Amino acid sequence: MEYKLKENFSKDPKQAIIDILKDRGVKDPSSYVKPSAQCENNPYDLENIEAAADLLIKHIQKKSKICIVVDCDDDGYCSSAILWNYLKRFDNTINLDFVVHEGKGHGLSDIIEQVSGGKFDLVVLPDAGSYDIRYFWILNKCNTDVIALDHHEQMYDTKGAPIVNDCPTAIVVNNQLSPKYANKDFCGAGVTYRFCNVLDDKLGVSYSKDYIDLAAVGNIGDVMFQGDPETRYIIVEGLKHIKNGGLQELIAEQAFSLKERANPPYSLTPIDVAFYIVPLVNAIVRVGSMEEKRVLFYALTDPDKQLQSTKRGAKPGDIETAAEQAARTAKNVKARQDRIKEKAIETIVGKIENKGLDKNNLIIVEISKSDDIPNEMTGLIAQNIVTKYNKPCFIVRRDNDGILRGSLRNNGNFKDLPQLKPVLEQTHLFSLIAGHANAAGIGIAASKVPALLEYMNKSFAPDAFDNCYLVDYIFKADEDINDLLYALASHADYYGNGVTEPTFVVEKIPLKNATLFPMGTNKDSLRITYNGIDYIRFKDAEFVEKIMNSQNKLLTIYFKANINNWGGRTTVQGFINDYELGYDKSRYEF
Repeated sequence: MEYKLKENFSKDPKQAIIDILKDRGVKDPSSYVKPSAQCENNPYDLENIEAAADLLIKHIQKKSKICIVVDCDDDGYCSSAILWNYLKRFDNTINLDFVVHEGKGHGLSDIIEQVSGGKFDLVVLPDAGSYDIRYFWILNKCNTDVIALDHHEQMYDTKGAPIVNDCPTAIVVNNQLSPKYANKDFCGAGVTYRFCNVLDDKLGVSYSKDYIDLAAVGNIGDVMFQGDPETRYIIVEGLKHIKNGGLQELIAEQAFSLKERANPPYSLTPIDVAFYIVPLVNAIVRVGSMEEKRVLFYALTDPDKQLQSTKRGAKPGDIETAAEQAARTAKNVKARQDRIKEKAIETIVGKIENKGLDKNNLIIVEISKSDDIPNEMTGLIAQNIVTKYNKPCFIVRRDNDGILRGSLRNNGNFKDLPQLKPVLEQTHLFSLIAGHANAAGIGIAASKVPALLEYMNKSFAPDAFDNCYLVDYIFKADEDINDLLYALASHADYYGNGVTEPTFVVEKIPLKNATLFPMGTNKDSLRITYNGIDYIRFKDAEFVEKIMNSQNKLLTIYFKANINNWGGRTTVQGFINDYELGYDKSRYEF
């Protein structure tokens, strides 16, 4: 197990959390700890937002037919639900409809036939559409206006020129394209929420604040950096005021995992939402049927809508609400997704082994229609391949022009490659790399793949992809660290997208002096108590056996800290993520 210290952070419990927040890119820790409405930017600094609000209001007044295109991810559903709920609350008679994507398409590309031909007077694209200009013109020809409420970064044409909307009947509102708007770490739900703030101003109402919970979940689900003051404020306020009936049912469905935090008044953290709520939404979006996707949107917009029950054994006339059905279905679809994922991983591993693809420093797996792998799941599968082979991975499909398109994934703990996207951008071989440093969408001509593999193979040594944990603190076993761990672990609500939880290493715990307690029905979990702190590893029978038979050795552990409340006592726990046993005196002399 390799690890190294990130910085020499203070071990004073009061100063430590400030050091951690600043290291994560939080420029104003005091505002981060106690965010207020003062953290919000002026929504009118979003380019074109006033014109977009005026256009929407004009269509409301004209009793126009309006369609909301629900983009195919958690952010898309939250964004569209914000706008739908707002408009229906303002005027329940608005002629409003919605369209969901069948696959992983975004914006107008795969649904243009459903919304063109004069079917609607206005099409609104929350969380998408900034660069759908060719489709704007198609709608222009049938007298359909467009509003895009988006957050995706500037895109460029094949000559390197920025793509700019030139269609007079389409208005694009995008924080990335708004020089005056300071927050670039805002998702589609954030931009849509600010759009509703402007509608409040123009319509003389105060509705938008009631949808801040959806804005929070959208930002968390789209993995936006929560260190920006505005994004932080939206997340904190949204999780404090979860009013949406669909979200409430999804939370209740995860009550076993969330425990008391699932009960009103909610005390969910961003990590809770990212791990337990967003995956339910994304499972339906990825592998759910069209009807299941529609029911999910009903749950977020009309949670009490009466639907024919789809429970096993339900009879015609048996009724359940949209929120109940979506929450129950989401858990079932998540299980279905997991089964599909495992089968797909088997297929991918077979291709890698048969073709020796793992001999390169970048594993590129091309899949075809006959492999029966949903396009929506390539990112999940690629991440599993990274874990299995300890190398970065692409899962791609070939289009009609010979371009390989798909998902890249990488492990941020790789010793010499903690960020993949910047390295790939330097090659100038790609037609598209859009997303995060270690999780992004890509496009590359198949003819350029040999050059890419040659570059990766020459640039990185075989041990470049060994795990090397960059940790915040390294302690000796007998150090008094209880107060420090407690201070850092007791603020679970501080941590989330981009503001990662602190990580620690404790070196050379003498197991002969520790208390070892196997746990669980199968005794496959272990609690190690030493120096007043419980270190726990769950569901790892091999670890339990190894530790119980190595009590004459010294144990070094890599862990995250957690606060445990049990029987009226509050204690610090360390959840063991990795470990090393040894005798070597140079490293393990105690």
